Amino acid sequence: QASTRLKSARLRETAGSGTMKRTRDTVPALPVLKKLKVSELKEWCGDLGVSKAGAKADLVTTLDRARSSPSKQQPPTVSSPGRSHAHQPKASSSPGANRSLVATPQAKKHLGATFFAKYAQESDANTIDLSGFLKFGLDLAGGDEARSAEPKHTALLFLLCWKMKAKSFGELTLEGFTHGCDAIKCYTVEDIRNKSKALLEQVSGGKVDPSRAHVAEQTFQGFHSFVYDMLRPEGKKYIEKDMAMLALQAIFLGLEGRESRHTDLFVKFLTAREKLEILNSDQWKGFLQFSRDVDAAFSGYSDADPWPSLLDDFVTWAKEQPEWKEKHKTTSS
Repeated sequence: QASTRLKSARLRETAGSGTMKRTRDTVPALPVLKKLKVSELKEWCGDLGVSKAGAKADLVTTLDRARSSPSKQQPPTVSSPGRSHAHQPKASSSPGANRSLVATPQAKKHLGATFFAKYAQESDANTIDLSGFLKFGLDLAGGDEARSAEPKHTALLFLLCWKMKAKSFGELTLEGFTHGCDAIKCYTVEDIRNKSKALLEQVSGGKVDPSRAHVAEQTFQGFHSFVYDMLRPEGKKYIEKDMAMLALQAIFLGLEGRESRHTDLFVKFLTAREKLEILNSDQWKGFLQFSRDVDAAFSGYSDADPWPSLLDDFVTWAKEQPEWKEKHKTTSS
């Protein structure tokens, strides 16, 4: 055991020092990479011409993949007649000298693909299924299952699906994922965590510049419609009740400025309606308009208005609930 530890220590020392020629063929094995310092990993990435972005785990993954990828031969440098190699300008070693490598579309695609690979199916490297997507969501929540179930977190997942062009919830393609990464300029879990507030503000209803109010509303309407279409079973024109309740809570409780005073009671109503199994498009859109037009005491509501019958039933049911009666003793008397 002592000799094994010593060998491992020597491998790490050699890999982290300048004595080893750094090529794709000499990239250390994964266990050794994991023991290197971040600065050492970045030196390897720099010498190999691969991305130095991300946390230590991202650097290890990048180098591990670089080792298994065929090396690309650089074309030989042709000297001008009469000019010796000694007079050719040297590549700058200053910080940021290779920044252009990360800025290129090809480098960005590589970053998005590396990020995607962490959650892709083993049987299909171009697809993330629901299992991988849930792992992605849990990682975004820092491994906290309670946090991952919060409406705000679900709203973020819906937003990412929107940006990543998901056709159904929890199923992402490599092309859509990398497109979304480029759109939001995030290539790691940490990137998304750091930008989550700004991302959600794109569809939130908080303070908006009056000159952008119309655009903000159109953006939210597009997101609201996308969520419904994404949750529809393939070939169907409805969403299942359980998914509808999840989405209603995410949008109308998880998005600042989009809160609906009716959400909690409406979800209880849907739960109580055991025979109700689906919501259609009119009911989905109707709840949004109902939330904007009708207050908590249902003033402004009339059964003569063309609301979906589900919302008429909701008002009748709600007025019989003790919690509603307690809150609205004056207005209901």
